[in-house]
Amino acid sequence: MKLLKGSLKRRREQLGISQADVAEGICHQSLLSRIERTDEISNITVLQQLCARLQLRVSSVAKINELTVIRYFIDIGQFEQAANRLESSTLLRRLPVFALPEYNLLRARIALSQNQTTVAMQLLQIALGDAEKHQMELMIEIYTEMGATWAKQGEYVYASEYFERACGLIKGYRPTMRSELGKVIAHTYYHQSELYLTINDPEKARDRITKALAVLPTNEHFHQIVKLQKLRVKCCEQLSLLKEKVEAKMLIYAAAEFSKDINLQDDVKKYLEELETN
Repeated sequence: MKLLKGSLKRRREQLGISQADVAEGICHQSLLSRIERTDEISNITVLQQLCARLQLRVSSVAKINELTVIRYFIDIGQFEQAANRLESSTLLRRLPVFALPEYNLLRARIALSQNQTTVAMQLLQIALGDAEKHQMELMIEIYTEMGATWAKQGEYVYASEYFERACGLIKGYRPTMRSELGKVIAHTYYHQSELYLTINDPEKARDRITKALAVLPTNEHFHQIVKLQKLRVKCCEQLSLLKEKVEAKMLIYAAAEFSKDINLQDDVKKYLEELETN
């Protein structure tokens, strides 16, 4: 999300404190430095903690819409909280027309997490029909979720077709533009990797994971890194890459620790235990 230009840096300098002091216990100083330099942040929890330390209201430094918050909960796997917010009786009335495709996309992602594949596909069809041609990033997401929905139904040919459509749109972006879509591209590659593993092609799955990790900003998206590294572990098991498997487990644990998310840390404890017993 975009922050008001120079808002965090200006407040920090007003208080006369260093980046290290502000970031301590919240995030790496390098991440705070990048946030101040670019005026962008994707982790709402980190933003809330930074604002609390700087005695700022989040609303005074960032324009956060409800769909951004819902995306955040989906990304960290808190689908119940995301669903509760989507079901708000006032949300739909407040949304502008151009936001309706994203609204239905997010509803579809929640439905898919609940194995409601028919509902998910219906919502994605609605989102696709409403999306404008210039909403290319949204189109990539819709095609990706369609592919994931077909895959969950065991329709792997259709799944592959929709993943390829998403990848075709990604290739249409200039390399410099692709870096701005890192999170979206990584999500597409993640689902494509899942499909390759399902159809017993771990080499292609591993290749997609490598590409996803290369485009995903490493300082913020810890939940996504954990998901990708978990798939990498599965690929390594099938390919008998024991050294790389150990490395992936170490990175899973490290990402969870850096996230400061207790639930995520609990979720990956078994990987640390496996490392300690081997």
